[in-house]
Amino acid sequence: MIIDFHTHIFPPKIVEKALNFLSEKSKIKPFTNGTLEELLISMEKSGISISVNMPVATHPQKTISINEWCTSIQSEKIISFASYHPALKNPKLICEIRKKSFLGIKLHPEFQNFSPDDKSLEDVWKACIDNELIVFFHAGADFAFNPPFKSNPAKFAKLHEKFPELKIVLAHFGSWKMWNELERTLLKSNIFLETSFTLGFIEEQYFVELSRKHGIGKIIFGTDSPWRSQADEIKKISSIPFSKQELNAILYQNAKHLLKIK
Repeated sequence: MIIDFHTHIFPPKIVEKALNFLSEKSKIKPFTNGTLEELLISMEKSGISISVNMPVATHPQKTISINEWCTSIQSEKIISFASYHPALKNPKLICEIRKKSFLGIKLHPEFQNFSPDDKSLEDVWKACIDNELIVFFHAGADFAFNPPFKSNPAKFAKLHEKFPELKIVLAHFGSWKMWNELERTLLKSNIFLETSFTLGFIEEQYFVELSRKHGIGKIIFGTDSPWRSQADEIKKISSIPFSKQELNAILYQNAKHLLKIK
């Protein structure tokens, strides 16, 4: 079995507009049309059992409606995290998210214009801990934005030091194109690192070395579909010189444990 821990799908009413906007801003062409139907087709072709949808609320007022739609698409094959906008600074909403059976929230420091170590968000992090919610962050550089980037390893290190019990997953192998800084600040921490937009941008042996140093049990496969092909990403990571046991952990077991899938 394979779990893709990082995908994006959009409601039918906004999917075309959303993909056009994001594609133009990032200069990246999507591999699917961003719909649930095409993701399921991609999963079938790629041998992926479960995809995790990671919605981003670009405006605070969109949070509730996004989450209502995300609730409607949950299934055996699709697990959706909730959206949350840090500008809300509303710990009670975190409790409501958990009551609706979401397992985590997705945050993007660049699109949502916040810093992970902002002290005004501490009550939100405490609420996530109390409600056992996973917090999935975009991490590192982003095609759509210019440096300096808010989602850098040093800021995540401060957050983790302050809230070591917070379940953190960092996209793009901890911080896209900031992996030397990642090695200095976050390696061997309890933070999970997700693999999307890593292979092809990092030297393979360095990727293996960092994965093993950090702990294979904390590396999780993800593609960032539709911005990457699920089939291609599986081929890439399967060609890396991991043992069968290590590869199985990355592709399935680690995510299964984190998501508490029986």
